[in-house]
Amino acid sequence: MKGRISNTLFQSGKFLLILLFTYTGISKLSGHEQFAAQLSLQAQISHVAFLLSWLLPIAELLTVLFLLVERTLLIGLLSATFLMTVFTLYIGAMLLFQSKLSCSCGGVIAQMSWKQHLIFNFFFTCLSWTALIYYFKQTIQDISTNTRK
Repeated sequence: MKGRISNTLFQSGKFLLILLFTYTGISKLSGHEQFAAQLSLQAQISHVAFLLSWLLPIAELLTVLFLLVERTLLIGLLSATFLMTVFTLYIGAMLLFQSKLSCSCGGVIAQMSWKQHLIFNFFFTCLSWTALIYYFKQTIQDISTNTRK
């Protein structure tokens, strides 16, 4: 029973990550001009804003594909965890060190304050770390079960 609940929570977390990265990736591509312009306003990354304006949504959509395919699930979980951790640290740093903040997010997420965005991202960062840890625990358990047979 405990294993079934854990697996359901894992699958739900994976589904939420897929939804998030699909939404943000498509949103950034569909409003690419605005996304690139907003990135270029942020002094810390303005010199690579154009490159990031393409790399970020592509990375998000590739992460979705990796999460959807069982053989590439580990890559997807690692990618989701990396992206969410970097995004969360970036927002935290912006809140701490930047007086003028401009948001490069689209859709509903753009309506959040920076503090709300930090909490939102922190939730998804914890979710991705939890899913990754669960995946590793399951893999180790599967290996030890197969070794005993």
